[in-house]
Amino acid sequence: MPQARSASPARSRSARVHRAQRALLGWMGLIAIVVLAVVFSDGTTFPGWVAVLPVVATVLVINAGGTSAPNGPFRWLSAQPLQWVGARSYAIYLWHFPVLVLAERKWGSLPWVTRLALLALSVLLAAASYWLIENPVRHSARLATVPARSLMMGAGIAVTGVLGASLLLWNPPKLDAGGEAVAPTLALPGAATSVPTSAVDGLPTSVAPPDQSSTTEPTSAAPVTTATPSADPSHDNPPALAAMVQANLAVLEQGVQTQKVPSNLSPSLAKARNDLPQIYRNKCILDPGMNSPKSCIYGDPNGSTTIVLFGDSHAAQWMPALHQVASANGWRLVIHTKKACPTAEISIVKDPGGADCGVWRGRVLEQLAALKPDLIIMSAYRYKMSGADAGRDPDQAWSDGLDSMMTKIRPLARQVLLLGDSATPANDTPSCVAGRVSNVGGCMNSRANAVKQGRLAVERSMAAKYNALFVPTSDWMCTDSQCPVVVGNVLMYRDNSHLTATASAFLAPYIEATVRYALG
Repeated sequence: MPQARSASPARSRSARVHRAQRALLGWMGLIAIVVLAVVFSDGTTFPGWVAVLPVVATVLVINAGGTSAPNGPFRWLSAQPLQWVGARSYAIYLWHFPVLVLAERKWGSLPWVTRLALLALSVLLAAASYWLIENPVRHSARLATVPARSLMMGAGIAVTGVLGASLLLWNPPKLDAGGEAVAPTLALPGAATSVPTSAVDGLPTSVAPPDQSSTTEPTSAAPVTTATPSADPSHDNPPALAAMVQANLAVLEQGVQTQKVPSNLSPSLAKARNDLPQIYRNKCILDPGMNSPKSCIYGDPNGSTTIVLFGDSHAAQWMPALHQVASANGWRLVIHTKKACPTAEISIVKDPGGADCGVWRGRVLEQLAALKPDLIIMSAYRYKMSGADAGRDPDQAWSDGLDSMMTKIRPLARQVLLLGDSATPANDTPSCVAGRVSNVGGCMNSRANAVKQGRLAVERSMAAKYNALFVPTSDWMCTDSQCPVVVGNVLMYRDNSHLTATASAFLAPYIEATVRYALG
């Protein structure tokens, strides 16, 4: 009787190497899952290519297998506590979402301790539903012996879900508390403004690069001096703006007192997220991964005064106001904006190596050198640092990155204006207000939390260093203590950081006074 052949030494070594590779890849996948769970945030684009990363990482863990790769993550993942969580993971996933959403609707933005407690509550609810619902259905002999019953049960649940969704669509929740509010207007004390606050954003006059041969060389102008800041550095507006702020303080104070959502809210809560500047529809704000600048021209394309708006989506939010102002005054407005690309040369989570934003900024600088604009307006959101800037003091990192950028951009224009970022709301404004139609005040943020004084101090310092200008915007939308989310019938924010296009248009008189000040 022939004897069984034993595996050759070469084949055994190959099998061991293969198992070692699978184990290593499994650990890499597990580490990647943990890292992505920490790094991914509300700003991560979904759906998108980044969704591939956790999928590939999970495949690597599964590919590592169990006993076939004993040095892989199998032994650790097979621990009883992890097995317990894994068995109930889908129930935890289903429960945590409504628990967190309902809590935030009721109390607004939650501290991490509260969120951790709510996650623990979700685990308890998941354990209860697993014991009372999932297992009884899964192990039901009555359903297992008659497959038709299982099919009928599944069909019944599906029909119930469809009927429930239909009822919600036919009977949407009321998103206002009734009654109309008066549209707010801004007083213009001593300011030669010409922009109606009710105007809306318009279409670009061109999306082609400007004709450099017809560019008018800016003429010399009287030097512009910066107003001396008051004791509170956040109130360092130039005289014309300071007078406007004081004259319109009552409008903001009335917004602080607003408690009910008016029926004529503009934009409505249902349409708030789509209340975007025209440049989004015109593709004049670049998406991540796109770094070839477009020269989108608004206002008067033949105007002798050229203004450039340069920055990220927080610069783009001022486009409706700037377009109105440029059109009314015969100014040429050129747009260079890109999502998630700060004006400071820093490394951020959404662009870890800085390559995407760095290439874009370099190409914009080349166009500005040829254009020679009268004024460049720079504005940007604050970002979570990554790469070489991770762990650094964020204000110091911003200072260094902005210093580097100002060295390059300041010589390219007659004047550069650093426009302080808008006040940040406490949470996602449309969602919060929708859950508090009779208690809008619960969605407000305090000025202390909404206005980042450290960042403004950096930009004020950089403006002084490079003989440029700095103007904050926080006084335009906040009182000394609060930042209202509804002013008159205007909804101020479309999400958790951006102004609505309607709010931008409402604030156009401030933008005009600022630009006139910057142009001297």
